[in-house]
Amino acid sequence: MISIDYKYYQWIALVPGWVLGDFIGAVAAFFLVREIMSNKQGEISLELALLKLASLLIKSDGNVHKEEVKLVQQYFKKTFGSSKANRLFKDLKTRSDIPSDVRLLSNIIKNKINPSKLYAIIQFLYGLSAADGQISNQEEEFIYNIGFSFGMSPERIKTIKNQFVKSKSNSKKYTKQVIDALAVLGLIGGASNDDVKKAYRNLAKEYHPDKLSGMSEGIINLAKEKFQLIQQSYEYLTKNYV
Repeated sequence: MISIDYKYYQWIALVPGWVLGDFIGAVAAFFLVREIMSNKQGEISLELALLKLASLLIKSDGNVHKEEVKLVQQYFKKTFGSSKANRLFKDLKTRSDIPSDVRLLSNIIKNKINPSKLYAIIQFLYGLSAADGQISNQEEEFIYNIGFSFGMSPERIKTIKNQFVKSKSNSKKYTKQVIDALAVLGLIGGASNDDVKKAYRNLAKEYHPDKLSGMSEGIINLAKEKFQLIQQSYEYLTKNYV
């Protein structure tokens, strides 16, 4: 089969356009196909918008840490496959039409993903910001703005953040294992048993593999890992948390 470069499609369209509508039909077909192909080539995919957001987040505190860059590379290769990830990395460097406006990028993602899966985007961004061992004020503000663009409440965003912020306590009541297990559920020391049960139910629903049908295999595998960690943490707390 002969492959035709997309840039010639607009000229090929002149033929049926002329047959169907003489000169005016040919001109109309030419410009219609050119616009369609232009939009196709210039489309910003969900993956590319997310990668751009990640790059902006890394730079938001004025420091680019190698741990954060490495995490992005690993996440995209594991989630989308090495071949597609490398294409995305190349597009990020070479394409001049990728916007840098956070709200615009957020809207692109919001319009291309099921609302029930938007939490996974915020979780990824918090995990990225915590990769260097701390979440700066600039990084937190950056992520909060994205969460607000997604229509999330401050409480919902904070719950996701708590999964990456380890609470410190001098109380003998809360061991490191308990604090870590609570963090997985987005909670801190002092949370009630009802809080634990509620957080577990909500997270178990969000991360259940069946909720991610239609998503890439990489994302489903990541959800399975998180789902297992949530279950393990909840089981530990039911036995060791008072």
